[in-house]
Amino acid sequence: MIITIPKGKLMDESIKAFENAGFDLSISESRKLRIKKGDNEIIIARAMDVPFYVESYADLGICGTDVIKERNCDVMMPLQLKFGKCRLSLCAPKKYKLKDLNGKKIATKYPNLTSKFFKSHGIDVKIVHLSGSIELAPVMGMADAIVDIVQTGETIRENGLVELKKVMDVSAALIVNRLSYKIKFDEIRRIMDNMEVFNYEYE
Repeated sequence: MIITIPKGKLMDESIKAFENAGFDLSISESRKLRIKKGDNEIIIARAMDVPFYVESYADLGICGTDVIKERNCDVMMPLQLKFGKCRLSLCAPKKYKLKDLNGKKIATKYPNLTSKFFKSHGIDVKIVHLSGSIELAPVMGMADAIVDIVQTGETIRENGLVELKKVMDVSAALIVNRLSYKIKFDEIRRIMDNMEVFNYEYE
C-alpha cells in the first residue's frame, strides 16, 4: 500500500490515524520524503500536493478538505476525520463590507476557491496568489483583503483584520485513488473501518 502523509499541522494526527489503521509509521526522526516499511511505501508531501500524489501514484492519503476542493483532483473522499478542524474565511480591515470589495485585490493561497466564492456573490476581484503569511498582505499594501484559514482568529486580529464571511468549514479527510479503491477494495475498506473507530475515539 502506498500512502501519502501531509507535512505541517496535519502530519502528527495523520500518522496517528494511519497507525490506528495498522500501519507502522515510525518516521519522526527520518528526513526522507519516501520511506519503505515492509510492503508499504510512505510519501511525505506538502499538504497542497497530497491530492496530486493520490490521483497519480499513491493509494490513499490524508489532507484538508480545503486542499481537496482547491486542487479539484480526481480522487475519492470516503471519510472526513475529526482533526484539523478550522474554517476558510474572507478577512479584511474593519472598514470593509463584502460589497465594498468589488474591484479590490484579494490575497490567498486558494485562488480557485476564492474565485468561486466571489463569483457566487457577483463580485469582481483581482486575486493575488501567495503561498504564505497571507495576513500580512493588507498590512503591506499588497491586497485589500484575504481569504485564508482561520482557527482561533488571533492571528487576523493581531494584523488588524476581521472575519467578514466564512467560505467553508475545513477538516482533515481520507482520500483514495479511484483505481486502488476498485482493486484493493477489501484492504482499503478495512483501513476506513479502523479510521472510523479512530474518529469515534478522537478528542
